[in-house]
Amino acid sequence: MKQTVRDLLDAKGKRKLVLTTAYDTWTARAAEEAGVDMVITSARNFEHLKGVLEQVRLGAPNTLIGAGLPLVEAYSSETEALRLAGELCRNLGADILYASGMIVERFASLGRQRFPCVGHVGYLPNQNHWFGGLRAVGKTADEALQVYDNVAALAAAGVIGVEMELVPRQVAAEITKRFKILTFSMGSGPDCDGQIVFTADLLGTNLGHYPRHSKTYVNLFDQARDALTTFREEVVSGAYPDAGHTVNMKPEELEQFMGALESRPA
Repeated sequence: MKQTVRDLLDAKGKRKLVLTTAYDTWTARAAEEAGVDMVITSARNFEHLKGVLEQVRLGAPNTLIGAGLPLVEAYSSETEALRLAGELCRNLGADILYASGMIVERFASLGRQRFPCVGHVGYLPNQNHWFGGLRAVGKTADEALQVYDNVAALAAAGVIGVEMELVPRQVAAEITKRFKILTFSMGSGPDCDGQIVFTADLLGTNLGHYPRHSKTYVNLFDQARDALTTFREEVVSGAYPDAGHTVNMKPEELEQFMGALESRPA
């Protein structure tokens, strides 16, 4: 049976929640069969997101899906944010809306319409320049208090949870204890209500930097490369295709075919 937002909220303090990402059908299907609580997906813009979300929902029909609100469209106005939220949740199969760096007032507008939203605190990749590059956020008392205040503002705006990215464990743990909303750790230690790791990191398909908090359980890229290398070698050597991978005609049909070719121009 598919979980609900209420199920997620009721899990706080009782069990850890498991979140990952998916952008296609097979990854979403794997996440659902593995029992992941929520699959998060996103895209460059709304039109692209519609197609991605369709594929993810196809693969995970019984799993909660968090869809990232497209930055350009949703952040431009309250009206546009509400319109896109309605499209995503009511027409396209999203259950929860993800937004990183959106102003608190916009979250409040969505919350008043009962759209379940997840905010983002700590390090925000789309505000990288303001942080001076990739780094932990909250290692000083002043910064930790700012993270706390950000969570408080989002909670007051009606979000159901926050992703905490690269926040010191002690800060994340204290915030998790003090708020009723859910906290999802991305590199913020084990004491949050749930953990998020990208599937590209989990499955070894990330072609860029693997962050310190990620863990790779299988290297699918290496396996895919090795399989394709073997395929190429077998094609070149003639080992593939063999008899088991080939369709043959019955001798009498072949004879008839060859005879008919005699009257055909080359």
